[in-house]
Amino acid sequence: PLTAILGYAQLLESEKLESRAMDYANKVFKQAQRTHRVVQNLLSFARQRKPEKHEFDVVKVLEEALLLRDYDMKVSSINLEREIQSGVPAVSGDPHQVEQVFLNIINNALDAMMDDGAPEDAERKLLVRVRADVNLVTIEFQDSGPGLKEPHRIFEPFYTTKSIGKGTGLGLSICYGIVKEHGGEIAARNAESGGAVIEVRLPSAGHAVTPEEITTSVQKRESALHGTILLVEDEEAVLEFERDVLAGAGAEVNTLTSFDEAKSAFEHRSFDAVIINGKMPGAGSVQQSHAWFAEHSPALARHLLFTFSSLAEPEVRSFLEQNHVPFLVKPFEVGDLIANARRLLVKTQAAGAGS
Repeated sequence: PLTAILGYAQLLESEKLESRAMDYANKVFKQAQRTHRVVQNLLSFARQRKPEKHEFDVVKVLEEALLLRDYDMKVSSINLEREIQSGVPAVSGDPHQVEQVFLNIINNALDAMMDDGAPEDAERKLLVRVRADVNLVTIEFQDSGPGLKEPHRIFEPFYTTKSIGKGTGLGLSICYGIVKEHGGEIAARNAESGGAVIEVRLPSAGHAVTPEEITTSVQKRESALHGTILLVEDEEAVLEFERDVLAGAGAEVNTLTSFDEAKSAFEHRSFDAVIINGKMPGAGSVQQSHAWFAEHSPALARHLLFTFSSLAEPEVRSFLEQNHVPFLVKPFEVGDLIANARRLLVKTQAAGAGS
């Protein structure tokens, strides 16, 4: 479901809507992204997934996390203060995971300040500091809440300071694992003036990040697709979303809902690329599906894209990577689908030109 929600929200953002409708679409997209990242990080906690690392602007990621709780801070009369050093260097890591760390810390800080036991007239303030040393970027969150009873324990799995029913005890332990995976450190203490302080230290990538314009991940119409794609997916909402995206980008799209239908389709016509659910009923394993295409259409086997709701099996991931078979894990974004489809079609056109 998240794939369709994310995708249609992105498609709405690319349309010419009036400002309020555009704002609503943007909020749906942002919240669906948050849900996606929460799910991915819970899965990471369970199976210790390696982060997908590249250089990114950590201040930009921090601001995006703060923006997600901006409304809640305003209606709860929480003052947000920033002390951000200029010229903060880039950080190497997975920006989605790092944003989830920041969001978890912010959520905990807001919950502490809005706790039922806090005096109504108490000042509520979240102070965020960012500073850089030679090889390290430090991001510090200080709230004006009641502080931590056991700072040394808050990163333990299932340890929670929240009342029953309000916390799982996984949030900060997930943060701890993510930060460690990035080669960093995370620590907690109580401030002398009161409240809790959470400090995240991440290795810098060695150079300053230049400000970049935030652009939507929806691809422009000029990046059109040219070719015929067979789309095989048994989940109706996802099938319709993928069809709408690919057809909207210029591809001719044929849709089927079973692997048996896909087999018979090859008897009647040819396709330039195939995008198929990697766990279609009746298709067997990914290895078996790929083997069928390799036997019945060796050329097309090189123009396959598998999609997955999850990819927890290391042997499947290993097979795909070793055989250079592209794949996407749901929920993916519009730009990811178009970019992968374009690569498949370009490979087809290149093969045709060389024959």
